[in-house]
Amino acid sequence: MRIVSVLPSASEIVCALGARAELVGRSAECDYPADVLELPVVMRPRTLDADRPSAEIDQRVRSARSAGESLYELDVPLLRRLRPDVLLTQDLCGVCSVTGEEVARACAEADVHPEIVALTPRTLDEVWASVETVGAAIGRADLGRRRAAELRQRARPSGSPPRSSVAVVEWLDPPILAGLWTPSMIVAAGGVALGPSGGDVGHRTTWEAIAELRPELLVLSPCSFPVDRTLAELRRSALTGAVARSVVGGRAYVADEAYFSRPGPRLAHGVELLRDLLGRAEGPFPMPVRSLEPDAGVLA
Repeated sequence: MRIVSVLPSASEIVCALGARAELVGRSAECDYPADVLELPVVMRPRTLDADRPSAEIDQRVRSARSAGESLYELDVPLLRRLRPDVLLTQDLCGVCSVTGEEVARACAEADVHPEIVALTPRTLDEVWASVETVGAAIGRADLGRRRAAELRQRARPSGSPPRSSVAVVEWLDPPILAGLWTPSMIVAAGGVALGPSGGDVGHRTTWEAIAELRPELLVLSPCSFPVDRTLAELRRSALTGAVARSVVGGRAYVADEAYFSRPGPRLAHGVELLRDLLGRAEGPFPMPVRSLEPDAGVLA
């Protein structure tokens, strides 16, 4: 079987199900596990501005979406050469990837006819169900069900009373309180989620409004940003003071976006990280995490 994935979380699922050898194409943002970087890039962003300030990226994205413009482009000649049997995409967020409709048009232009599987999870349960969906699509249904059951068990709520209020921020400027599956992750970890309800999209807000919520735990995990990228923006921007004021009496951390923004297997690690942070574990953690409290260079 020949599989093309234009969604980072779907690529992770394929590899978690032992089908890395059948993955023949990826998006430019598919980077885990590391050996998928060897694959040809079928989809890439139209504008390379990942190093620009968050406010500029937000404005560019909002302008493109309001004009009905896609943020990504598909390599039709490459798609024709790869001849995929299955093409994994999403139909939830035009900011994260091409939509299922865009994929269908590109396949028609390339004269290829794969099974197009569009993943649209909004809740944590639906993320685990998408593991089963991918498993069925690539001929590994039994393994997909077993892997999904393992992930559900790891992310199962403990049943203990919630300990602390938690805010997970998925964008810096303007700040966006994470929605969709993230509130369920917080609850599963034993916290009280500040912001949207589970399944609802992220809530655009202000740092002053977040400060009024007085989160006891604040996790900065901007979509598509690794830890160093987030820290770099905090250091060079006026956001440092706003972030510092929002966590008076609380604790703040920067975490790699892959454990919160990508609806795949590593969300279970995100739940486990939140449990550790709520339990005041000091680390080291099995994923990139940085405490902001002792970092005078960031929150001074």
